[in-house]
Amino acid sequence: MLNGKCFFDGNKISAFSVVELMIVVAMIGIITSIAVPQLGGVLSNSKEVLVKDFAENLNKAVKKHSQLNYDIKISSDDSIAGEEMSIVRTLQWRNADDPSPGAPFLRPDWHPVVSSALSDFRLQWNGNQFVVTWPGEVGVGLCVKFDGSDYGLNYKFPKDFVFAGR
Repeated sequence: MLNGKCFFDGNKISAFSVVELMIVVAMIGIITSIAVPQLGGVLSNSKEVLVKDFAENLNKAVKKHSQLNYDIKISSDDSIAGEEMSIVRTLQWRNADDPSPGAPFLRPDWHPVVSSALSDFRLQWNGNQFVVTWPGEVGVGLCVKFDGSDYGLNYKFPKDFVFAGR
Protein backbone atom coordinates (compact mmCIF):
# COMPACT_ATOMS: atom_id res chain seq x y z
CA MET A 1 0.00 0.00 0.00
CA LEU A 2 1.48 3.36 -1.08
CA ASN A 3 -0.44 6.63 -0.65
CA GLY A 4 -3.67 4.71 -0.37
CA LYS A 5 -3.13 2.93 -3.73
CA CYS A 6 -2.36 -0.70 -4.05
CA PHE A 7 0.18 -1.50 -6.77
CA PHE A 8 -0.25 -5.25 -6.59
CA ASP A 9 -3.45 -6.80 -5.45
CA GLY A 10 -3.73 -10.38 -6.50
CA ASN A 11 -4.03 -10.36 -10.30
CA LYS A 12 -4.40 -6.59 -10.62
CA ILE A 13 -1.14 -4.65 -11.41
CA SER A 14 -0.96 -0.85 -11.63
CA ALA A 15 1.54 0.67 -14.12
CA PHE A 16 2.23 3.73 -16.24
CA SER A 17 0.26 4.07 -19.44
CA VAL A 18 1.91 4.60 -22.82
CA VAL A 19 0.57 8.17 -22.90
CA GLU A 20 2.18 8.98 -19.56
CA LEU A 21 5.54 7.57 -20.77
CA MET A 22 5.30 9.60 -24.00
CA ILE A 23 4.66 12.78 -22.00
CA VAL A 24 7.74 12.15 -19.82
CA VAL A 25 9.93 11.45 -22.89
CA ALA A 26 8.64 14.62 -24.57
CA MET A 27 9.42 16.69 -21.47
CA ILE A 28 12.98 15.29 -21.34
CA GLY A 29 13.38 16.13 -25.04
CA ILE A 30 12.25 19.72 -24.50
CA ILE A 31 14.58 20.20 -21.53
CA THR A 32 17.48 18.71 -23.52
CA SER A 33 16.80 20.94 -26.53
CA ILE A 34 17.02 23.98 -24.26
CA ALA A 35 20.10 22.86 -22.31
CA VAL A 36 22.39 21.52 -25.09
CA PRO A 37 22.83 24.81 -27.00
CA GLN A 38 23.71 26.54 -23.74
CA LEU A 39 26.53 24.02 -23.12
CA GLY A 40 28.19 24.82 -26.45
CA GLY A 41 29.64 28.09 -25.14
CA VAL A 42 30.80 26.61 -21.84
CA LEU A 43 33.83 24.82 -23.33
CA SER A 44 35.16 27.87 -25.17
CA ASN A 45 34.61 30.06 -22.10
CA SER A 46 36.43 27.58 -19.86
CA LYS A 47 39.38 27.51 -22.28
CA GLU A 48 39.58 31.30 -22.17
CA VAL A 49 39.59 31.24 -18.37
CA LEU A 50 42.33 28.58 -18.32
CA VAL A 51 44.51 30.50 -20.77
CA LYS A 52 44.15 33.73 -18.78
CA ASP A 53 45.01 31.84 -15.60
CA PHE A 54 48.04 30.27 -17.26
CA ALA A 55 49.31 33.67 -18.44
CA GLU A 56 48.76 35.06 -14.94
CA ASN A 57 50.76 32.19 -13.39
CA LEU A 58 53.61 32.74 -15.86
CA ASN A 59 53.65 36.46 -15.06
CA LYS A 60 53.66 35.73 -11.31
CA ALA A 61 56.65 33.43 -11.82
CA VAL A 62 58.46 36.18 -13.78
CA LYS A 63 57.70 38.66 -10.98
CA LYS A 64 58.93 36.31 -8.23
CA HIS A 65 62.08 35.60 -10.22
CA SER A 66 62.65 39.33 -10.65
CA GLN A 67 62.17 40.00 -6.94
CA LEU A 68 64.62 37.32 -5.85
CA ASN A 69 67.19 37.38 -8.67
CA TYR A 70 67.16 39.91 -11.50
CA ASP A 71 64.69 41.49 -13.91
CA ILE A 72 64.24 39.49 -17.08
CA LYS A 73 64.85 42.01 -19.82
CA ILE A 74 64.28 40.57 -23.27
CA SER A 75 62.71 42.43 -26.15
CA SER A 76 59.85 40.74 -27.94
CA ASP A 77 60.28 39.14 -31.35
CA ASP A 78 57.03 38.30 -33.12
CA SER A 79 58.66 36.10 -35.75
CA ILE A 80 59.93 33.36 -33.41
CA ALA A 81 59.19 32.24 -29.86
CA GLY A 82 62.79 31.88 -28.75
CA GLU A 83 62.48 34.48 -26.00
CA GLU A 84 59.39 32.75 -24.59
CA MET A 85 61.19 29.39 -24.44
CA SER A 86 64.32 30.86 -22.85
CA ILE A 87 62.22 32.63 -20.19
CA VAL A 88 60.32 29.42 -19.43
CA ARG A 89 63.56 27.45 -19.09
CA THR A 90 65.05 30.16 -16.84
CA LEU A 91 61.98 29.98 -14.60
CA GLN A 92 62.24 26.18 -14.49
CA TRP A 93 65.94 26.07 -13.61
CA ARG A 94 67.14 25.13 -10.15
CA ASN A 95 70.75 24.78 -9.09
CA ALA A 96 70.94 21.44 -7.31
CA ASP A 97 74.21 22.41 -5.59
CA ASP A 98 73.10 25.83 -4.36
CA PRO A 99 69.32 26.24 -4.73
CA SER A 100 68.09 29.80 -4.62
CA PRO A 101 64.92 30.57 -2.64
CA GLY A 102 61.78 30.05 -4.68
CA ALA A 103 63.46 28.17 -7.51
CA PRO A 104 62.15 26.68 -9.64
CA PHE A 105 59.57 29.37 -10.23
CA LEU A 106 57.74 27.25 -12.78
CA ARG A 107 57.04 23.52 -12.98
CA PRO A 108 60.07 21.80 -14.55
CA ASP A 109 57.94 19.13 -16.23
CA TRP A 110 56.20 21.56 -18.62
CA HIS A 111 57.41 21.30 -22.22
CA PRO A 112 55.60 23.93 -24.26
CA VAL A 113 55.68 23.90 -28.03
CA VAL A 114 55.87 26.89 -30.31
CA SER A 115 52.87 27.60 -32.50
CA SER A 116 51.76 30.15 -35.03
CA ALA A 117 48.52 28.35 -35.92
CA LEU A 118 45.54 30.68 -36.00
CA SER A 119 43.43 28.01 -34.28
CA ASP A 120 45.63 27.86 -31.14
CA PHE A 121 45.63 29.83 -27.92
CA ARG A 122 49.21 31.13 -27.55
CA LEU A 123 51.23 32.92 -24.88
CA GLN A 124 53.48 35.64 -26.23
CA TRP A 125 56.19 37.69 -24.53
CA ASN A 126 55.66 41.42 -25.17
CA GLY A 127 58.92 42.60 -23.59
CA ASN A 128 57.49 42.96 -20.09
CA GLN A 129 55.06 40.11 -19.53
CA PHE A 130 53.25 37.22 -21.17
CA VAL A 131 50.06 38.09 -23.02
CA VAL A 132 47.45 35.86 -24.64
CA THR A 133 47.24 35.61 -28.41
CA TRP A 134 43.70 34.46 -29.12
CA PRO A 135 42.65 32.08 -31.90
CA GLY A 136 42.31 34.05 -35.11
CA GLU A 137 45.09 36.50 -34.18
CA VAL A 138 48.41 36.40 -36.00
CA GLY A 139 51.51 35.76 -33.92
CA VAL A 140 53.99 33.19 -32.70
CA GLY A 141 53.98 32.01 -29.11
CA LEU A 142 53.82 29.10 -26.74
CA CYS A 143 50.84 26.90 -27.55
CA VAL A 144 48.49 26.26 -24.64
CA LYS A 145 47.32 22.67 -24.71
CA PHE A 146 44.31 21.56 -22.73
CA ASP A 147 44.91 17.80 -22.78
CA GLY A 148 48.09 17.68 -20.67
CA SER A 149 50.22 16.41 -23.57
CA ASP A 150 52.78 19.16 -22.92
CA TYR A 151 53.72 17.72 -19.51
CA GLY A 152 56.22 14.93 -18.96
CA LEU A 153 59.56 14.33 -17.28
CA ASN A 154 61.50 17.25 -15.85
CA TYR A 155 63.56 19.17 -18.38
CA LYS A 156 67.27 18.21 -18.35
CA PHE A 157 69.35 21.36 -18.40
CA PRO A 158 72.69 21.36 -20.23
CA LYS A 159 75.85 22.14 -18.23
CA ASP A 160 76.33 25.40 -20.17
CA PHE A 161 72.75 26.64 -19.66
CA VAL A 162 72.43 30.37 -20.34
CA PHE A 163 69.83 32.31 -18.35
CA ALA A 164 67.36 34.58 -20.10
CA GLY A 165 67.49 38.34 -19.85
CA ARG A 166 70.82 38.88 -18.16
